[in-house]
Parts: sequence; C-alpha cells; structure tokens
Amino acid sequence: MAQIPVNLRPKYLIRRKAMRHGLLGPSRFWRFVGLLIAGSNTIQKTFGKSPERLARRRIGIGHVLTVATYAPLTRKQRRSLGISKKSLEADARAELEAAQRAS
Repeated sequence: MAQIPVNLRPKYLIRRKAMRHGLLGPSRFWRFVGLLIAGSNTIQKTFGKSPERLARRRIGIGHVLTVATYAPLTRKQRRSLGISKKSLEADARAELEAAQRAS
C-alpha cells in the first residue's frame, strides 16, 4: 500500500493550519491546537523509548559500516529475564566486535 506524501498527512495539515491561524494569526483555538501538537512531540521525544546507539565507527573509502542498536527493554521485561542494562549493553557490544572481526 502506498503511503500518503508527508505534506498531505492529516497531522501535518493540522499543524500547518495551527501555525498559520494560531501562532501567526488571531485564533486562540488554533493557537491551543498548535501548542498541544508541539507539546506532545516534545514529550514523546523526551520520554519515549528509542533504540540506543552502541558504537559509531569512522570509515574510509571501500570500508563497510555496521550500525548496531538494541531495542530497549522495559524494567519489567529485564526483571523477568534476570538481566541488567549493563550486561545487556556488554553483550551487544561483544556481538558487534565479533561481527567486525569476522568481516
């Protein structure tokens, strides 16, 4: 299924209308909507889960870059598996180093 272009997605259309009529215009309703959208994006970036970068390597011409991240587990998942965050990171780094040595 084809995706809708970014400029035509409802979230972006509402954000654009909120910017034009609220922050740059006189409408209090659209100003509130604009602040709500900006606030939700900020909160999601601050408190949302995202994969963590384990290593960054400089490469030259003809070299291969391996990007490795791990999906963060919740505290409940870590407790049920009996692992700590440090041991999970150490395992992922060891796997990355082994893959780099093998290539």
